[in-house]
Amino acid sequence: MNIKNKALSGLMLSLIVLSTAAPIATAKADTTDDQIAQQNSIIDAASSNASSAKAAADNLQKQVDDANARLTELQAESTKLSAQIVTLVQNIADRDASLKSQARSAQTNGGATSYINTLLNAKSLTDVVQKITAMSQVASNSSDMLKKQQDDQKAIQQKLADNKKSYAEATSLQQQLAVQEQQLQAAQLSYQATIATAQDQKDSLLAQKAAAEAKAAEVAAAQAAAVTASQTTNSTNTNTSTSTSSSVSDIQVAQNTGSSSTSTGGSYTSVGTSSSNPYPAGQCTAYVWQYFGGRIPTYSGNAGDWVAYANSSVGAGRIAVFPAGVDGAGGYGHVAVVTSVNGDGSFEIIEGNFNGGWGTTRHIASTAGVYFIQP
Repeated sequence: MNIKNKALSGLMLSLIVLSTAAPIATAKADTTDDQIAQQNSIIDAASSNASSAKAAADNLQKQVDDANARLTELQAESTKLSAQIVTLVQNIADRDASLKSQARSAQTNGGATSYINTLLNAKSLTDVVQKITAMSQVASNSSDMLKKQQDDQKAIQQKLADNKKSYAEATSLQQQLAVQEQQLQAAQLSYQATIATAQDQKDSLLAQKAAAEAKAAEVAAAQAAAVTASQTTNSTNTNTSTSTSSSVSDIQVAQNTGSSSTSTGGSYTSVGTSSSNPYPAGQCTAYVWQYFGGRIPTYSGNAGDWVAYANSSVGAGRIAVFPAGVDGAGGYGHVAVVTSVNGDGSFEIIEGNFNGGWGTTRHIASTAGVYFIQP
């Protein structure tokens, strides 16, 4: 029984450790996937321990069944002992009656005088011997009967004590096993509750993850649609242009001469343009619009948001879009105009509102992280 109690204590301790460890582990998880993996770990551990608890409960149930069988056996033995006790009591009562009868007979017939008269009235020595032998046998039988009475009395007391001890032992065993069975059942229920809780948390995390992925897909689709719309607009503009390429000097000539539609390099009139600068004064977006004389689409958002309109590789006359942090761009991003491209992949730009300048030029060493728009 001590071994079983230790096994049960170990099982209950593992339940406590499992229950207290789960929140700590979950608190350390940094991402939704990490938290889902943590919940899976908790579920696996609880399932494993629940299986062990079930195996222990099955083993204990066998012990309970064995104890019940032993109790039935002891009860049968008790019934048998009770019957034997009844028989012994009856035998004692019968012997007691016989002994009392002999005592009354001896008293009525004169006791010792009766024995003397028997000897005196004997017809011969042989008759005397026979009578003495018969009386001795009667006395011996009475003595044996008294001894048997004493032995049976002791046997009754012993059987009663044995019967009581066996029944008490079986009852105690049954009670202890019943208590342990209840404890194991409680442990199993606790494990199942742990699994259910972890599963609920996992389901919630999976739902959050699915919602986040759906939102990300929605944003990506919106960005893709914006890029497609920009490409469609630019394609229309290209089809209506008198030329598909231009140089910076051509654009500047058109700007400086005040041409409203064409230059040596081509036309920049397109849907979405405005006759007045639509961007905040002094900003890089306003400079780019002014550089092209307003003959560009009106791109929405801050400078960094123009990434959505990227449709080209680096080239002279294209708008360079610098996301936040790239080549000194601030938190809202930066835009400029590419004036030329060098053989090593670097390029030159002209820009406004970079370090307070307006129409300043700068050398950019690489196209890494930079996006380009063909207006």
